[in-house]
Amino acid sequence: MSTTNTKFLFLYRFPYHSPVEAKEAAPVSPAEMQAQYAAWRAWREKFEQEVTPGEGLKPGGAVVKGGNVTDGPFIEAKEIMGSYAFVETSSLARAIEIAKACPINDSPGASVEIRELGY
Repeated sequence: MSTTNTKFLFLYRFPYHSPVEAKEAAPVSPAEMQAQYAAWRAWREKFEQEVTPGEGLKPGGAVVKGGNVTDGPFIEAKEIMGSYAFVETSSLARAIEIAKACPINDSPGASVEIRELGY
């Protein structure tokens, strides 16, 4: 195993739900919410030497493309980037192993995008 670590960015993506869909969805009970928080806490503790959690991302923002600015996310978006983390570990294979253990995998339609940082 190499002693040099590689840095990765984990982008946590969740399915987009319109305000109407979100309002019609069954509410998450306090016990379910506590269980979700506990699962995330346990995952972060398990990989605390490799994962540096980011913060949640607020909806909206802006996109600059070709010098033009548009607001976002766009109405046709199928998913929303909800948060991120930095991961420093031995290889992409190890980063994938960490992502597979992430509690986000318990959320239908959610995913973790893994991007290596730097060149």
